[in-house]
Amino acid sequence: MPSDRAGYTLSVYAIDVSPSMGEEVADPRGDGRKVSKLDLVKEYVARKCEPKISSGRKTEAVGILSFGGKTNNQANNAFVAQNPDDDDPPYFAISCDVAIQTAKPKTVELVMNLDVGEHEGNPVSALMVALDMIHVHKHTKSWALEVVLITDGESSFKQEEYEEAMDRLDDLGVRLSVVGIGFQPLTEPVDKAKTRNKRLSEKFWRTFVSLLHERMSKTTDSEEMLPSFETFDEALTDARLPKAAVVNGTVSGIDLHIGSPDIDPEQAITIHIKYSKATMKARPPTLSKAWKPAMDLQAPLHAKPSTQGALNPLMSSLIHQSQSQSQTQHGETPNPEDLAAMISAEVKHHSTYVVKKTDTAAPPTTQPFGSQGLDGDYLDAFNATQQQGDEDEEEEFVAKEDLVKAWRFGSTWVPMEADTFEPLDTQKGVEILGFFPKEAIKRHLLMGEVRFIWPDLTSPKAQIQFSSLVEGMELRGMCAVVRWVLKDRAEPSIGVCVPSMDYPGEDKRLDYMFWIKLPFAEDEHNFWFPSLTSYKTSSGKVIKEHPLLPTDEQCDLMDELVLSMDLDDHAREQSKKANAERGDDYEEVDGMGEDQEEENNVTWFDTRNSYNPVIHRIKEAIFHASLTRDLDADPLGPPHPELVKYFNTPDEIVETVQDITSRLKEALDIKKVPPKTRKKVTKEGLRDDEGFIDIDELFAEDGDAQAIKGEPSTPREAVKSEQFSPAKPSQMRPRFIEDYDEGETPATRQKVSSQQQKSTPSKPKPGRLIRNDAPLEDFHKLIDGEGDVFRKAIQDLGAVVKENVEGSFSKQAFPLAIECLKAMRETALTYEEVETYNAYLDELEATVRDKAFKHKDFWNHFEKAGNEVSKISDEEAQEALGEYE
Repeated sequence: MPSDRAGYTLSVYAIDVSPSMGEEVADPRGDGRKVSKLDLVKEYVARKCEPKISSGRKTEAVGILSFGGKTNNQANNAFVAQNPDDDDPPYFAISCDVAIQTAKPKTVELVMNLDVGEHEGNPVSALMVALDMIHVHKHTKSWALEVVLITDGESSFKQEEYEEAMDRLDDLGVRLSVVGIGFQPLTEPVDKAKTRNKRLSEKFWRTFVSLLHERMSKTTDSEEMLPSFETFDEALTDARLPKAAVVNGTVSGIDLHIGSPDIDPEQAITIHIKYSKATMKARPPTLSKAWKPAMDLQAPLHAKPSTQGALNPLMSSLIHQSQSQSQTQHGETPNPEDLAAMISAEVKHHSTYVVKKTDTAAPPTTQPFGSQGLDGDYLDAFNATQQQGDEDEEEEFVAKEDLVKAWRFGSTWVPMEADTFEPLDTQKGVEILGFFPKEAIKRHLLMGEVRFIWPDLTSPKAQIQFSSLVEGMELRGMCAVVRWVLKDRAEPSIGVCVPSMDYPGEDKRLDYMFWIKLPFAEDEHNFWFPSLTSYKTSSGKVIKEHPLLPTDEQCDLMDELVLSMDLDDHAREQSKKANAERGDDYEEVDGMGEDQEEENNVTWFDTRNSYNPVIHRIKEAIFHASLTRDLDADPLGPPHPELVKYFNTPDEIVETVQDITSRLKEALDIKKVPPKTRKKVTKEGLRDDEGFIDIDELFAEDGDAQAIKGEPSTPREAVKSEQFSPAKPSQMRPRFIEDYDEGETPATRQKVSSQQQKSTPSKPKPGRLIRNDAPLEDFHKLIDGEGDVFRKAIQDLGAVVKENVEGSFSKQAFPLAIECLKAMRETALTYEEVETYNAYLDELEATVRDKAFKHKDFWNHFEKAGNEVSKISDEEAQEALGEYE
């Protein structure tokens, strides 16, 4: 019986390798090249095995058998052991090249290495050996069994065992496919111009398949079990077609809830249901393996074994390793093809996290904007500066466990610990939120992945409940909005359940639903356009004739253009021409011929026969590279015509719309827009002292500006200044005259700019001498100035530190607060204000550890600073006092 699950298939390919298979024939592709029959057969078998290998399922079994060459099978060994004097054993020249096993790349490799034999093979005996291979293999009745016999029929063979072969095919439930090279379809008689052996062979297999078909059709209703007779050219052409992977999804169970059991358990309904995927997004194959460079292996392949070690250390080491592991016999040099597994390796992702530290002491460039000013070579100079900065950066490796996820808020990164947000307390299940009419569903919302939903077949109660729900929704034309949670504490998803009622037979009805995920509101974009038939002025007057509104002639021509480009009409016309050329007669059924009804249903684009060109082209490239020894001599050919047939407009439609297009151009007065030409403007370069804006000097007071330019009056440890990131090019671009707003002149612009520069600076809060935005600057001025204000300065700076830390966004104010505490401690030691500083620290600790304080983690930064900000001990105070005296 055929398998109804993904995988669970067993295929044995019996390949004819008789001397006649070496004859060259024309490739069915029609490119005019000559290829041997055996090469075409090897390509056919490889293409049949490729989907089984790509799936990676262990339940895709393949066996390879050849007849007409060497002898290697258990049936022949048993017969020779029982009849040692028989000179003509029935299973001679049959070889089991690949025992039945999971499809692997090695299987295709052995198929491609098959050579033409020296004997005439017997296909009936090969069929018996293939059935013996299937009989010995361990499998269950649910597996789909198949034998594919490929022969050109040029060899004469004995036919005594054909009845036994039929019995075994019927008993084992094996489907037989006879693929004949040069054979004719069953609808045509055998060509008498063929050789005698080929005519007899083709007639034999026609009779064999027809008798087996008649015999097996009595015991099974499945068409997939019945034998088939195929021509090789059609089979190879079909194997070369791109094919979408069709598999049955995994079935899972879940509960469907109508109402809440927690709120009203008496009215809540719970139905046990099953679900599986109906559609799935197709993805290209993953490139998960890498090989050593082929150039390291190509040269020594043709060298003598004695010189291989000298030519290539890689190959020499592999050969030595292979010999040491007893992979070769009698010390022979191993085959280079056998070393592929030792050279290949799995590709795995590895991430390394680093923090780049920039050298802040590096001097700035004297002219970062180039000779052409801000809008000339700015980007080149900026990129060069960035590259120079990258060279000066030091990388510090960070462990993955030390990383913290952060969210971007404007230009600031806000770190969030892993346990900052608690996961939603959701429970596994499907909950119906409500119902609405099916007509209200927008078609573009039903384009995601689809799931099947049906009741649990082991629960009669669930079947009755689910069937009643589906019938009620279908009769009222409603669909359901559901909330789907795959597992506890997982993210919920909102989707729509559409009911469906299928009738597979008389008195049979199947009730099920489709589930499609709905997009979020922000994922759906609606674009509104003004009317094309009327124009409304700013005063509200409606104008129906305007140069921007189309005329009746223009609308008629556009309608004619759209109708003439109807691709479905074009497909129907092509179908009618094809039927007329064949001379088909219509069979009238209810007033309309069957062929005519099919023509009316013809469409140009069929989703069932369309493929993703990218995915299948990658598959073609991988398949070609795996079968080709020299890609330079045999490169990848053009894509299959089925992949590109929807790329271009049909030539007939292009010819049809040429006249309409020309008339429409005249009616719409369409003209080619001349390209824009920009006038060249010569710009004067900047001098050496131009191009920079000193922000501190720009916003400082007059006295402060002089202090910034000169050296400080008293030596003091400079506070580390904050580094500003370079401005973006769009922000650095100067404004020209055409960039000013309407009514704004350069003079007024300069006046406004001067007024902004003379804005009043901030002032300290009432009762204080230190500002919150410049605490260190004001503190040093008070200490270096006249008067005994040391205690007042320490107290004011301490109050500013508290307020800045409390109002800090994240941890931005922490470094400046630590610097302020260092300055306070140094001043307290110097000017005998130890008690003032220690008392302040006690007050600060109590404030930070208070529950109402926002940033409790500031105290960790305080403790990391160590002795530079800690309390002043008596020993330190005495030592400082002694140094002062």
